[in-house]
Amino acid sequence: MNPVQVAIAVWPWGAYLSEEGLKRGIRAKVSSYARMHVNVQMVRSKCSGQYVNSFLANREAALSGFDEAILLDPQGFVAECTGENLFLVKSGAIVTPGTATILEGITRDALLTIARDLRYEVREAAISRDQLYAADEVFVCGTAAEVVALREIDFRRIGTGVMGPVAARIQKTFHDAVRGRLPEYQAWLSPVGVARPEALSSSS
Repeated sequence: MNPVQVAIAVWPWGAYLSEEGLKRGIRAKVSSYARMHVNVQMVRSKCSGQYVNSFLANREAALSGFDEAILLDPQGFVAECTGENLFLVKSGAIVTPGTATILEGITRDALLTIARDLRYEVREAAISRDQLYAADEVFVCGTAAEVVALREIDFRRIGTGVMGPVAARIQKTFHDAVRGRLPEYQAWLSPVGVARPEALSSSS
């Protein structure tokens, strides 16, 4: 039997969608590429081959001058972005697509918990493209992106054109939670020890 060994590499990671995007929000477009139909593959799987769909949509968005793409599902409802789950805010309530056609992200789950802890009304529902345009706020989340607002979609300004108060509050709470500043979310964190230099040299 081959022994199984695991290594975790750690290095400084800047803002995935830029520092400016983290603070002000980013620009997105609805992609001409649809999210894969649920019977094309096991779309609940987070495997590398699934990301070809996202790469095509992301490249199309970038060539059109946008920061990110929004994928619709085969029925034409909003699914997710190329690497993030999506939320909209309307009249103080937070709405996010149901789980049937999306990748159920761990960061999405964290934000649902945070939003409810902050006493926001949260529901899963089908979202149409024009509901995005008419939203007070739209924001996305993912392991790399963390929490980022969408200030513009398809050349249409969302809300006031900057990150809204709901997204800002959830973003701050999330950042505090994952950095160990909030005791109520300590169970989400796993301390990682640092290998001693002599251990590294002896294994080389």
